[in-house]
Amino acid sequence: MVFSDAEYDHVILLAHGSTDPLWKTPFEMIFERIVSESSRDKCSLAYMELSEPSLAHVINELDESVRTVAVLPLFFSVGRHLRHDVPAMINAMNKNHLKIELLPPIGDDERIRASMVSIVKNHLGEPE
Repeated sequence: MVFSDAEYDHVILLAHGSTDPLWKTPFEMIFERIVSESSRDKCSLAYMELSEPSLAHVINELDESVRTVAVLPLFFSVGRHLRHDVPAMINAMNKNHLKIELLPPIGDDERIRASMVSIVKNHLGEPE
């Protein structure tokens, strides 16, 4: 699957969430790297459940000038959450002035799968 080249006013990275605070560390590191190389005003990190900030909180905190938002799940694949739970959350948060689009999970991107293959092959002692 190829990701859209559409431009959005804001991109929300959506992770699952956990009661273990250490679980959030890799997502926070990814987010901090993105905003250090891009713009903090154009990207946020949210959690579907069990962690804060929630998706609803992030959307409610967006500036009124934001009109188009992409929610990019930091999930490997589509499961129940991305088929049912997250779309329902987004539908409940729709506002007249705001278009929220749920993108395919990051695991659907061929670049992620290729990176994973490369990492496994490296552990097997095989060249890339």
